[in-house]
Amino acid sequence: MSRILITGASGSLGSAFARDRIDAGDDVVALLKPGEGPGGLVRHAGRYETRYADIRDPRGLREAVRGIDEIYHFAGVAVTLNRLHSVMEEINVRGVGNIVRAAGEEGVRRVVHASSISAIGYPPRGELADEDFDVVRTVTRNSYMLTKRAGEREALRAAEESGAEVVFVNLGAVIAPYSHPRYGWAMLVDTARRGKLIGYPPGGVSMCAVEDMLHGMRAAMTKGRPGRRYIVSSANLTYRELCAQICRAVGSREPRFAVPGPLIRAAGRLGAVLGVFSRDPMRSPFVVPENTALMVNHLYYDTTRAQNELGLRHTPLHESIVAVDRWLAEGPAH
Repeated sequence: MSRILITGASGSLGSAFARDRIDAGDDVVALLKPGEGPGGLVRHAGRYETRYADIRDPRGLREAVRGIDEIYHFAGVAVTLNRLHSVMEEINVRGVGNIVRAAGEEGVRRVVHASSISAIGYPPRGELADEDFDVVRTVTRNSYMLTKRAGEREALRAAEESGAEVVFVNLGAVIAPYSHPRYGWAMLVDTARRGKLIGYPPGGVSMCAVEDMLHGMRAAMTKGRPGRRYIVSSANLTYRELCAQICRAVGSREPRFAVPGPLIRAAGRLGAVLGVFSRDPMRSPFVVPENTALMVNHLYYDTTRAQNELGLRHTPLHESIVAVDRWLAEGPAH
């Protein structure tokens, strides 16, 4: 049996993957930051090994990956706030290089990196972006996109230097429990379940069910080609379609009107002004220009490569939404 290490194992996606592998009987090692609690693994205590290291500490990472056969790398800053650019540089870029380099130096067979469709770029309306999309044509840019893209380049450089294999899974927007209550997709589900989702943005987004994320990551480890990207998502949806699905899943009334794009952009500019007065970037308003630019565009992606090479089959979002609804009902401690 392979011994697998999962970075970011207390977070939303990392813990979802860790729970799946623990329940499947795998030998799981959860990598957490020093002083970090179990987060999404709170109910799986005693069923996995915990190791501690900061993704920014190369020496600590070498010790953490010792004796490991495979690594699934989820640790990262997944918040679209440009104010966090310097932190994203440390974790989304240099941190990725650190884990890949440590893997190669310690003889780990392969690293599967949970990247993002944002690293591909944001395609113009009417276009499905694939893994080879020309980023020069992206309709907007933000710190998350730039650092996730730079992180892939850093991972390839580290792999070449250390001899490690790395495969990239470019995930769509995954809706899962334990996401950030202010900036994660759980916020949208919570708004709907409280009956306050009264309007929707005019754009569209590529969403990913938890089951497809799990399958894509597992398949990339066994079938993915080294150095290759795989876009993994479940459905390209307008925000109207997404909000309708969420409302049906939680039993609330569907929103009936689209919020005009100019109004959304104006709200983003106001949010940027208000954010200046927040000392803590993670207390900044959600509606800021970098987010409104995503909300008013139709950002859709092509999963053909993952279907052909990884066997991806699209899963409905319903169960993922219900899981978030259930988690919110139980409270954040669960």
